[in-house]
Amino acid sequence: MIEIKITIDDAVKLLLERMSLELANRQKAGIILKGVRLEQLTYQELIAVIEAAVFDTIILLPVELLLTDTNLETIITKTIHALSKILGREELNLYSHKRTKKLIQHAIQSIKKAIENSDFQSN
Repeated sequence: MIEIKITIDDAVKLLLERMSLELANRQKAGIILKGVRLEQLTYQELIAVIEAAVFDTIILLPVELLLTDTNLETIITKTIHALSKILGREELNLYSHKRTKKLIQHAIQSIKKAIENSDFQSN
């Protein structure tokens, strides 16, 4: 097992930065009203922003890291739980390892599909 060494505080900072970008993109697209802050989002909107930000972050990781046994699932889950205090949303503590694992698997499938598509284009 490869242990990814990042503190939860650093992971929270990284995730909050990604979430801010995702919120801005959704506001620009008209999905979320302009001027709304993360703390003001509904739970469903907040989870959608969080998961998009996590997905974007996962995609940036080396593929080898995603395909080996790591502590990534635990880091993501603990980071989302830590957001509950920052955003004042206790329901984030209910975010499960199972949901995190599903999100990671979705990222892996997207990467595999992109690789297959690029291989097809090369032939």
